[in-house]
Amino acid sequence: MVERLRTVLLFVPADRQEYFPKAAASTADTLIFDLEDAVAQGKKENSRSLLERVLKEESFGRKELAVRVNSLTSPWGRDDLAMVVHSGIVRLIIIPKAEPHEIRLTEQLMGDSCPDIICLIETARGLQMAYETAVASKRVVGIMLGAEDLSTEMNLKRTAAGHEIRHARHVVALASYAAAVQPIDTPYLQVDDLEGLRRDTVQAREIGFKAKASLSPKQVPVIREVFRPDPAEVKKARRILRAAEEAASKGRGVITFDGAMIDAPVVARARQLVELAREVEGDDH
Repeated sequence: MVERLRTVLLFVPADRQEYFPKAAASTADTLIFDLEDAVAQGKKENSRSLLERVLKEESFGRKELAVRVNSLTSPWGRDDLAMVVHSGIVRLIIIPKAEPHEIRLTEQLMGDSCPDIICLIETARGLQMAYETAVASKRVVGIMLGAEDLSTEMNLKRTAAGHEIRHARHVVALASYAAAVQPIDTPYLQVDDLEGLRRDTVQAREIGFKAKASLSPKQVPVIREVFRPDPAEVKKARRILRAAEEAASKGRGVITFDGAMIDAPVVARARQLVELAREVEGDDH
């Protein structure tokens, strides 16, 4: 899986500079400046220029900075890519309605300066090709589900419960793990419904997602809390690793833990959990 700890990715409309300070002050791991859906067609050029200036003049600390560009088939996509290159500090690019050919074209246009890529899966066709899209470039580090456009295309009524996107979530999660990239869940639209957000995030975590996009700084703490490793589970994982080390030191192939035998996959999961907890404890946003 992707090495960087990235659990909350906060979308920020690129034409709303007044939102930038709150986004920077949040505990989001990644700020996604959105030049696509968040910006009206008549404001695309001005928004790009504004964002380019802000990226040069303002500091966002140690946060990972990302840009969601417009489609490469639109009048603005290629200029968006050029701005990302010239910024020198954008390390992640979000490709909307991603399919394999768009990922390859992005890498071709940006050359050696190409930042890491997250593929936004927003169409039925894109969902069918999620794995192929994820492996279209070594720069791809994640797949994000875009449930709103997908639901519109499929004429699905979006609900707080999210049953209508459960299959899509499974497809994106499976494709991510198969491609060894990070699975990132779709945003929860009701920004004031924090309990609904919590339930939605728990559901995504149970499916296998390791991160979630957010639309407001107020959503960030809830998402971080849900994805934070449970202290009791981390404590148990450390005990499992000690038992495994003891068995190895004595030349035993069988590992006994709390009176039961455990196998290699259990030890591997324990190691992953301990490593994740170590990263979180060292997080200093």
